[in-house]
Amino acid sequence: MINAKLKGVIIGDRNVIQEGRYFAEIKKLIAFLIKKGIVPIILSNDSKPERLELERILKQEYSQLVWYIADRDGTPKKPKPEAINYILSINNWNKNEAIYIGNQDIDMQMAVNAKMLFLNATWYGQYTIYGFEFESPNKIARFIDIFCLREYGWQYSISNDELEYHALGIYGTRDPEYKIYTEDAREAAKLGRGHLDFWLNYFMSSIYFSGLHDRINYIAPYPGHSQGSMPTVMEESLIIFAKCFRKTYLKDLIIRHTTAKKSAYARYNKEYLDCLNQLNTIMLNEYPLKGDKEERYKKSPLQVGKTVLIVDDFCTQGFSLETARVFIEQTGAKAICLSLLKTISRNYEQIAKIEKFSPFKQNKFSQINRVISHPYNKYIINALAHIEIGSKLQEYDNWQWPNDI
Repeated sequence: MINAKLKGVIIGDRNVIQEGRYFAEIKKLIAFLIKKGIVPIILSNDSKPERLELERILKQEYSQLVWYIADRDGTPKKPKPEAINYILSINNWNKNEAIYIGNQDIDMQMAVNAKMLFLNATWYGQYTIYGFEFESPNKIARFIDIFCLREYGWQYSISNDELEYHALGIYGTRDPEYKIYTEDAREAAKLGRGHLDFWLNYFMSSIYFSGLHDRINYIAPYPGHSQGSMPTVMEESLIIFAKCFRKTYLKDLIIRHTTAKKSAYARYNKEYLDCLNQLNTIMLNEYPLKGDKEERYKKSPLQVGKTVLIVDDFCTQGFSLETARVFIEQTGAKAICLSLLKTISRNYEQIAKIEKFSPFKQNKFSQINRVISHPYNKYIINALAHIEIGSKLQEYDNWQWPNDI
């Protein structure tokens, strides 16, 4: 189950809330939030007469709307994160029970400093390059309705002293209840087709509302099976998400130094693969690139006290994620493993014991001392999550405003 649900939306007023082409749609967004039981809050540094008049007009029409202005009633001034913390304190909300909609650098700076998800409202122009961009209030309403008001979070989850792994849903190509979204997820993750933005938003919102973003320092993708491959399908969104919370995306932390056998081909040829197929074909980059910069670390960023979020598209038995986890843990850092979907009816195989080795060079393992097999059925924590995923995917293309707003 998702740990937090959206209770409030904080909106920076400048270049977002103003009369003009989108004003009627902005009012629809406010009405939509109220209808959904979400508190709409305007946060402004501006007490000029025309802004006060806009406040009067909107509050007269929407009594539930709350409008905070800096230095009025104790409200701190943007971009200080205390402005957001002030609102959270008054409403008794956790940080991931609200999101921030803004358009200026001071909005972005404040949201990042407060560790709150930042949505960049670009309908009156683009004034900051950060955050997830939305071209209309309608698109933000759709994002909130589909991704922020879900009943379920991770469907599959394993957590013990050594391993933490989560997946959005179950991967099944034959069972109709999973097939309804599995094919689209595969097209999106492997080829960038289908509804890629849907899956990225589902993934990012789950990380945010589960609070995982607050427990990590870095995000790293797991590479494809070919030598030198680096996944790029989710890269742009993962970089944006990382910047929202002052985390760093390490695109080349995990390196495929030798082409691995592809599990699908092995299954077709009735060849059994275990985690050695992964352990003997990857290594860590001691000096990875910093996010989207062409700048490398001068010493490894991985050390005791740091946590890496490992991201993969699909997980069958966990061989890839487990390999990344044990390599990262050799540095003293910790790892949390994520995938979009977990393959149906396949146990997760945890590497429980491995000898000390250098993660920054090619290794040749002959055997693994101990593996713990986690039964598939034991770790389905939300039995109906896949139904919600399917219904949300079907709703995504045809989403419209509710008729009564």
